[in-house]
Amino acid sequence: MDLHTCRIVLSNQQVLICQSVEQSLNLLEEQADKGIAKIEIDATDGHQIHSYLSHSLEESIENLMNL
Repeated sequence: MDLHTCRIVLSNQQVLICQSVEQSLNLLEEQADKGIAKIEIDATDGHQIHSYLSHSLEESIENLMNL
């Protein structure tokens, strides 16, 4: 699986969109203290896009590291 898109929704409803794992991890680290409402990860297997929703920062980081 490869990252297609990562959307980080902040507590103020601002949405940050990332196209790479490295950019996603950097933004998660930078924005963690501002409050993250949810993280939406779209991953592709080369044929289909699979979407994952998480409210846990730790779970999202682990999922991104596995891509």
